[in-house]
Amino acid sequence: MQRNRNIRKVVQAPIAIEHTTNIQRRQNNRIFVRTTPSHVARITSNKNISIVNSNQPLLSNVQYTTVQSKFEGETVYIIGGGPSLKNFDFRQLAGSKTIAINKAIFFHTQADVLYWTDVRFYTWYKNEIDNYKGLKFALKAGGQYTNDIKVLKKGKAYGLETDRQTLAHGNNSGYAAINLAYHLGAKRIILLGFDMASNGRDSHFHDGYPTRAAGNKMFQDKFLPGFKQLATELDGSGITILNASPYSKLTVFPKITLEQALSFR
Repeated sequence: MQRNRNIRKVVQAPIAIEHTTNIQRRQNNRIFVRTTPSHVARITSNKNISIVNSNQPLLSNVQYTTVQSKFEGETVYIIGGGPSLKNFDFRQLAGSKTIAINKAIFFHTQADVLYWTDVRFYTWYKNEIDNYKGLKFALKAGGQYTNDIKVLKKGKAYGLETDRQTLAHGNNSGYAAINLAYHLGAKRIILLGFDMASNGRDSHFHDGYPTRAAGNKMFQDKFLPGFKQLATELDGSGITILNASPYSKLTVFPKITLEQALSFR
């Protein structure tokens, strides 16, 4: 049988404790003076942080190449990547002096020269590039480069570099390849696949690269502006440049058809 118990909560007031210790607090009248500024301390630092790629050799260790005039007085074809070369039969260039830019070397394997600006191109296609037996020129040094890759200095953005170790880059490989053809001694330079625009469907005559392709705005804002300066500085040099792309946005050089271009072989 359960009992009903009325439990009352008893709250007892705390008992004041009288401290009888013989330890007494000493009165302290010292005044503290702040010696640091009251605002938050600011740390002076360089906001331009340089990120160094371990695969990128130090500039002081790079051995730059002096380009020899191997094509003195010759017609040189520079093969770009524009979609106007789709279905082009590269066998028609057999026996001609040619510079293949980037992936164009996979389609015209007999090119005399392979040129690239972007170090990533070598990373992506190292085996194919190592197996290519022609001359190899690159604008920037790469830590994995083989000894047969000739490295050139990156010069001014626009115009023409006459120093045989240096290329004006123009923000694109095609621009730099023209300067390379100049160093090689070309008398006539014919541009193939220099569309400097997309045809609305394709960015290249091949399947492109493992990165986002340049859009028309990039061509308009970054690539095209420098060619006018290049044409101006080449004026009077005795070198002729012809553009064999039918709908190229590059208009500073005279345009010809592919059929006309092949007539100079």
